[in-house]
Amino acid sequence: MTRYYLFLGVACVFNAVANTLMKAGMRNAPQSTEPMVMLKHYLTSWPVLVGIVLFGLNVLAYTQSLTKIPLSIAYPIMTSLGFLIILSASAYFFKETITWVQGVGYALIIAGVICVTR
Repeated sequence: MTRYYLFLGVACVFNAVANTLMKAGMRNAPQSTEPMVMLKHYLTSWPVLVGIVLFGLNVLAYTQSLTKIPLSIAYPIMTSLGFLIILSASAYFFKETITWVQGVGYALIIAGVICVTR
């Protein structure tokens, strides 16, 4: 069973890192809504491309974890760990301000996940 929680942990990390890379890759994106301009940026931005690959690997690890972990437990763990990783990455890499209200909200989410997984 531990192996499947390892898959879930890997999925969480890949998902959060993919989101962080996508944000980094889009910071210098052209301000255009033209599909070809946007597509060119997606295909030439290494953070976006790596993010897309990590999203795919996330799906593989997550679905593998679902073979033994109930969805009602796996999904809350996936989202809450993702929140924590993204919260940290947003503050560290992008210098985003996390308010105390957001901190309380994240704490409540984590407390809820602890309740759900017991």
